[in-house]
Amino acid sequence: MKVIIDKNLCKGCELCVNICTDVFIMWGAYLKTVFDVKDPEKYGEAVKKAALECPYKAITLVDES
Repeated sequence: MKVIIDKNLCKGCELCVNICTDVFIMWGAYLKTVFDVKDPEKYGEAVKKAALECPYKAITLVDES
């Protein structure tokens, strides 16, 4: 699973971090616009929830399975 974050849309509300800390805190540390979820079986549902609940629609997911 690949996560794409549009920095132009992201306002830093950290809702994604609150929903899936283990994945999105790392994004905040490195501010990559594209990154892979290392354990999609463990974090996949939480990452999907974060993308759906992002108030700015800044998170796009690409399922690579």
